[in-house]
Amino acid sequence: MPNSSDIDLSILQNITSETKRQWLYLSKTDSTNTEISRRLHNHPPEEGLVVIADCQTSGRGRLGRVWHSEPKNGIYLSTLFRPALSPEKLPLITLMAGLATVFAVNQIIPCPVRLKWPNDLLLNGKKIAGVLCENHSTQTPAVIIGIGINVNHSQFPSEIKDIATSLKLETGLKVNRTSLIKNLIMQLDFQYNELKNNKIKILLERWCDNTDLFGKTITIKKGNQKFTGKALRLDKLGRLIIADKLGNELVLDSGEVSLA
Repeated sequence: MPNSSDIDLSILQNITSETKRQWLYLSKTDSTNTEISRRLHNHPPEEGLVVIADCQTSGRGRLGRVWHSEPKNGIYLSTLFRPALSPEKLPLITLMAGLATVFAVNQIIPCPVRLKWPNDLLLNGKKIAGVLCENHSTQTPAVIIGIGINVNHSQFPSEIKDIATSLKLETGLKVNRTSLIKNLIMQLDFQYNELKNNKIKILLERWCDNTDLFGKTITIKKGNQKFTGKALRLDKLGRLIIADKLGNELVLDSGEVSLA
């Protein structure tokens, strides 16, 4: 089981957790989410499997987008949960994972990362991290949570350099990836336990405390539709409520948010 220069599995395997963790490190894979999904049908893993890659050749974001996965500089991690949640509450997993990620990152950098509904993290207005949750209807329900964090990148491809950034570019600090992964797993454990214990209101309050979205006029693209309005709040299922120019409230369960 190889280690990257600054990803030390011996440290990660010693994280105290109520969840029995199994760790898999790969120097290269197509996608860490795909790596777990391949195992679901043949040899279904237990909840808590964590796959970390030093590089992804086909890293994925939401809506079929590519996730830039430069070797040795980012965190490309997926983990498996088997939540006993009703289907209507499954989107809360994405908000939970985003909240865990923002807390993990903010523990180690001086300037705060902020959340953008439903699954992005921004630093100085640019994307620093993203969450991709995939629900699999196997014999035992499974949700794969994929998290990508731009850590020590010094540059990005021209097509995304105006919208993406890294912790190093924004802070000037080189971040140890093992320390950040440890923070992330511990936060995922904590926030997931809160969700399992039905502390949804508290989770949503924490999410709202870590976003700059509310009060701003935004546009949400959902398929071929676009909705523009002022972001007001989240409802009890984590859906975004906006008010259009006539004051009518719209409830959205997914979409791509941009400032209007």
